[in-house]
Amino acid sequence: MTNRIVKNTIVVASLLFGSMDTIAQTAFDGFTMTKGELCLVADYGQMTWTEYWEGKRLRENLNVGKFTSKQFMPMIGYGITNRIAVFATVPHISNSSDAGYMAHMKGWQDLQMEAKIQLSKSRVWKGTLLTFGTIGFSTPVNDYIPDFLPYSIGLGASTAQARIIGHYKLDKGWFATVQTGYIAKGKIKVDRETYYSDDQYYSNEMAIPDVWDGSIRAGFDNKHLRVGLQYNWSLATSGSDIRRNDMPYPGNRMNRESVALTGLFWIPGIKGLAINAMADQTIAGRNMGKSFGWMAGLQYVFKPFQKKQQ
Repeated sequence: MTNRIVKNTIVVASLLFGSMDTIAQTAFDGFTMTKGELCLVADYGQMTWTEYWEGKRLRENLNVGKFTSKQFMPMIGYGITNRIAVFATVPHISNSSDAGYMAHMKGWQDLQMEAKIQLSKSRVWKGTLLTFGTIGFSTPVNDYIPDFLPYSIGLGASTAQARIIGHYKLDKGWFATVQTGYIAKGKIKVDRETYYSDDQYYSNEMAIPDVWDGSIRAGFDNKHLRVGLQYNWSLATSGSDIRRNDMPYPGNRMNRESVALTGLFWIPGIKGLAINAMADQTIAGRNMGKSFGWMAGLQYVFKPFQKKQQ
């Protein structure tokens, strides 16, 4: 295959990490932060694939070989009140492959911020039912190239999102969480004056499909650990498929389903410090890599502004 075909038959990988929530306190789970709590997280992860979906067709590309995306994700969360918390993160992405002649790309990606609001809390049977709403946005912090897939570290679009979360936890520790949200994405500018996807476009502006996503999670949580099994899904609301041996676009329809195993372990003797980890396997997709990913790191929760008791 020519170098052009190598470039043209691969799909974005950095989006996969966008749907792999870390296991620390996040805006997407059903757990709460109290007023004044500060949560610091440092996670590292990798995602790899050798096969990808070209539209609905699963294939490989020997000139790409094994594709690897590495991510470092620092995150900070803060409890403004007992019902409202805010979160911010800026991932650092590094994408490369072990075959072909394409240069790898790396850099800081997008600033992502969310606010999580507890809407209700009630006793139901032998447990507690919580509901939350979140709003958030993201915007690139680096002038990276979005139209160089899969090596691009992101899609380059500013986004706005909202979601709803339902969380039920039995008194004995078993819990279930269901969440879904909608992500609206803005247009981007690419280094070309014309391109063809579902039609011929004479413009350097490219529309990025909005995304409807969600997850279902079940697990166990107590003061020592938290473990869970999770099903994730992400569906683009528009976009075209990658044509046979043609180039992918940031505006392609990218769908994904995966299953994940998550865990968090509070370190004995060090209050507020925990180890978190995740393993995630893609089970279905469209214009995406059939990837396996993992992530692990540390989180520290404390109240830096709390006055010490006399």
